[in-house]
Amino acid sequence: MANSIEVILNARSGSRETADSRTVVERVFGSSGRSFGISVASGDEIGRVAQEKAQSNCEVLVAAGGDGTVCGVAESACKFNKTLGVLPLGTFNYFAKNLGIPLELEEACRVILSGASVRASVLDLDGRLVLNNTSIGIHPAALVQRRKLYRRWGRNQLNAYLSVLLTAFQPPPRMRVRLATDEGEVLRETPLVMVCSNAFQMETFGLAGKECLAAGKFALYVARMGGRATICRLGLRTVLRCLRPEIDYEVICTSDVTIETLRRRSFRAAVDGELERLESPLRIRVAPQQLCVLAPQERSNG
Repeated sequence: MANSIEVILNARSGSRETADSRTVVERVFGSSGRSFGISVASGDEIGRVAQEKAQSNCEVLVAAGGDGTVCGVAESACKFNKTLGVLPLGTFNYFAKNLGIPLELEEACRVILSGASVRASVLDLDGRLVLNNTSIGIHPAALVQRRKLYRRWGRNQLNAYLSVLLTAFQPPPRMRVRLATDEGEVLRETPLVMVCSNAFQMETFGLAGKECLAAGKFALYVARMGGRATICRLGLRTVLRCLRPEIDYEVICTSDVTIETLRRRSFRAAVDGELERLESPLRIRVAPQQLCVLAPQERSNG
């Protein structure tokens, strides 16, 4: 008999934190009477295990980890028409916060047991699912710096914000890009291009663009090019959450964009907080199929 709930738990190198999280999940789900299974995986294994479990007769496919883990599991949930459950165990957990899912693990487990199904719009990046954002330029460079700080000082938001400041003091990347939307094409020289579809993340950083989401589109951000001093100020404003639209960045509302880098074909990108190597051009669009996710009852009623 197939399990009603299949959990894919991101293993942090066999850490005690993973063991503690598993204990909580087993206790809450075990007392519910629902059948469940827990698979511990890391890295590329997450997507493989998620796809395997999604092909079973389970009702709910649960991602236990950060946004990168949730993205990997959500891909299979969407492909095989499963309901996604989220146990937010990452540093920022933007997807969970956007849906009002509690960050306390036991409460998040109870949402999976008694929550309501909601439909969440997601993005399609060259045929693959993206939950929150994709960026090229200075943001991926900050993630490289963040990894170094995490290895040395541990995973926390302070190190994440410190990585932004440290990256801002380095010579900024100068990308020449062609952006093709349904409104036409534009050429820009910029240190950063980012696509975002997460309202909570926009609010957190004080970014314009929520009107794009209200129109069923996403926000395309293009940072203004400048010298090192300008980029340093942008880094500081990012941390202080006081970026200025039309001064520090341009925002374009669209449901479909092709991003072509004119100097380099291959580049680093940040996809839902995970570093990847991608190739130009990139096509990002609102996915035709929405994701079915378990959220708090009050979220579905609101």
